[in-house]
Amino acid sequence: VKKKINWDETYPCRIMPDGKIRAVGCALAMQGSGIAGLDTASARINLNDDGTYALLIGATDMGTGCDTILAQMAAEILDCEFEDILVHAADTDISPYDKGSYASSTTYVTGNAVVRAATDLKDQILAAAARQLSVTSGRTVAAEDLVLGPKDVTGSGENSDLTISLAAVGNFATISSNQSLTAQATFSSKTSPPPLMAGAAEIEYDPLTGVVKVLRYAAGVDCGTVINPNLARVQTEGALVQAIGMTLYEIVAYTDRGQPQSNSFLQYKIPSRMDVPEMSVEFFSSYEESGPFGAKSIGEMVINTPAPAIANAIANACGARMRTLPILPEHILRETGVLKD
Repeated sequence: VKKKINWDETYPCRIMPDGKIRAVGCALAMQGSGIAGLDTASARINLNDDGTYALLIGATDMGTGCDTILAQMAAEILDCEFEDILVHAADTDISPYDKGSYASSTTYVTGNAVVRAATDLKDQILAAAARQLSVTSGRTVAAEDLVLGPKDVTGSGENSDLTISLAAVGNFATISSNQSLTAQATFSSKTSPPPLMAGAAEIEYDPLTGVVKVLRYAAGVDCGTVINPNLARVQTEGALVQAIGMTLYEIVAYTDRGQPQSNSFLQYKIPSRMDVPEMSVEFFSSYEESGPFGAKSIGEMVINTPAPAIANAIANACGARMRTLPILPEHILRETGVLKD
């Protein structure tokens, strides 16, 4: 992060030829992965009679991509194509219990439930395939002798000539034995492993008007194993933009009678594309032993660093230590003594 933001060349500030001041500031943050001892999630996964899988979860995808990463986890355990996992999410009639998509819990808490359910189902599939292959081959076939693949179950060692399709396994279990192959698991953790982040902002400050513009932002994120790099990156970048808006623009104002004045986007300003700085996001993947495939959370943690980083940059630019949000130009000018009440 220090290298990406050119910290050594910019810290604490530089006065530009037009009189504006460029400065840098940084911040560190950590969050949790769900609420320890409270958050609980369940997942159920079935083998369909066509050889595909149905994954039922109670977590809601709010744009974070959790449907995608949970399907990826199931596909990894079941050694199948991602497209073969059909996700049915957040239907209160059929979904298993989940506390909800909050507290940065979905990847860690619901992900662990999905891994447990998929592992259980895999064992059931191999056991069912072993029974069927024992009948058709006339041999004694054990589940340990079989390997689950994307479309079928095959034998190994002395039974390497044996194979049966997943569709046949699912069809037989559903129709012939009247017992579908399904697994459900629940997960709750006594710990909440923290994701970590370092962020640094370069700003341009106009001492005449008090206006602050974020020129660049660099972020280094440790969220454990990054399950889906593309989703993690866009979630991080989106959170950074949201945090910049919270820090510099967004304010809710009321009249003396309690009526909201910020009742439209004409009054409630959010960052436009013109306000989005050059961003650099790098992931430094640790491995969380208790997480699914080593993953931790990422949701809330990535919104935490811009406000203190920008505030520190403002302090380096003009000496004003801002401690409330949003940091508006008039607030800075009052703090520096340029503007009097």
